[in-house]
Amino acid sequence: MRPNFDRVGCSSRKPSFSLSRITTVVLLAGSLAGCASLFGGDETDTSAPLGAVTETARDARGLTGVGRVSAESRATGATGGFVVADEPQAALIARDVLEAGGTATDAAVSLYFMLSVTQPQAAGLGGGGLCLVHDRSAQKTESVEFLPRRASAGGAVAIPGNVRGFALMHAKYGQTSWSSLLAPAERLAATGTPVSRAMARAFKPHTNLLRGDVALGRGLLSSAGLPLKELDQATQIELASTLGLVRSRGVSALYAGDAAATFADAIGEAGGNVSADDLRNYRPVVSEAGRLEAGVVSLRTASRNVGAGAFAENLWAALDGIAPTDGNGAARAADNVALQLGAPGRLPDDLGSTGFAVVTANGDAVTCAVTSNGAFGTGRTASGMGVILARSPDDPVSGLATAFLAPVVAVAPDNATLAFAGASAGGPSAVAGMLQVARQLVAGNGKGLGAALQAATPGPAPLVNAISCPVGVAGGVAQCEFGVDPDGAGLGAEAIGQ
Repeated sequence: MRPNFDRVGCSSRKPSFSLSRITTVVLLAGSLAGCASLFGGDETDTSAPLGAVTETARDARGLTGVGRVSAESRATGATGGFVVADEPQAALIARDVLEAGGTATDAAVSLYFMLSVTQPQAAGLGGGGLCLVHDRSAQKTESVEFLPRRASAGGAVAIPGNVRGFALMHAKYGQTSWSSLLAPAERLAATGTPVSRAMARAFKPHTNLLRGDVALGRGLLSSAGLPLKELDQATQIELASTLGLVRSRGVSALYAGDAAATFADAIGEAGGNVSADDLRNYRPVVSEAGRLEAGVVSLRTASRNVGAGAFAENLWAALDGIAPTDGNGAARAADNVALQLGAPGRLPDDLGSTGFAVVTANGDAVTCAVTSNGAFGTGRTASGMGVILARSPDDPVSGLATAFLAPVVAVAPDNATLAFAGASAGGPSAVAGMLQVARQLVAGNGKGLGAALQAATPGPAPLVNAISCPVGVAGGVAQCEFGVDPDGAGLGAEAIGQ
């Protein structure tokens, strides 16, 4: 029997306290490698440990470390901030948006669309996700849900939500033009993206899947039928064309009028039952973020109305009696909670998901996790569009991926001052890692973000990334640490304010 995983927008029933309402909490960071380890080279460069100061010139090392912008600069309206993500090219695009004066949401939008090119196994336009938007001036944190939803006629393919979700967030919180935010992703998809280590690692385990669909493998396989390696060029012409339409026409390029009918027909050719009405009627859901009390701060998670929020709350209680530094114990607890809530068995860590976070020098933050409900979703693309289609939430295993999306922020009692921001995604251990890092940082053990992350995540997956500001961003971002999971190949970057 399938577990009762109600999802917002898929059922008229009141959501139950079950596995499909899962999201999580916390922050983290990690050590980072130099550019050689991101775009080629033999071994990770460890000569700049976590905590090293990031210089304005952005040396090839030290891309993870401690912020430099002073409280005085922030008080005078300086731009800048921090970005952490599982893929470096996307993180750098978001950094550039912040340095040009964009909001946290602007940076997150540009970062996501770049991930649709550089992390297509998780962030394709056919998937969906969750974001938390922390607005310091309004003293509130909102949960934005745009998960992959089941088609009205059922079937293996989900109704996609990513474009709808990020467009809504941009409309509410953005100030940079939509077109300029999407242009870098469109350009690199069309002209060729240098394959980073993160991309190569994501492609390698899925050779057979990539070979199973000509359109999917066209830009991601070599002429020998093998996944592209680091420094190869990945060109995705059909995706570039779709990104161009979304850049110029917004959500109407996929979700409105004749375009919705065209998209639905393309999904149908790939074996899905998503209708034009399903696309036209899809709407993201904005609600108050969930809340977990953690001493002097509140951990804000996805809304309790979705599985991610409920799972985080259940796991938070289950971690009582487990040491904050016991990563293995927390992972076992997460597996047990998932089973109690109806999971069919132990779930894999790779469910085709990825997370990222952005914090600005004025204390705003956006943290997101997106998924295709399995690596490369259904393994099929919408005909002629380059859009990788996510699996339906009805899938008994991959359909549970949305329960383990783990964006989080932590705020002081004033609901304004930001203390942490981070994101992870994958199986139950993604949530466990986030919560364990949060517990260590809240305890104020003085060992910092890097040590917390090392203790909290015992295995190579899933990956957790975070930004930690123990005295709050308002105390000066020079007090903030930022970083990515040392077991990954992502990037933490500081945007230097003007």
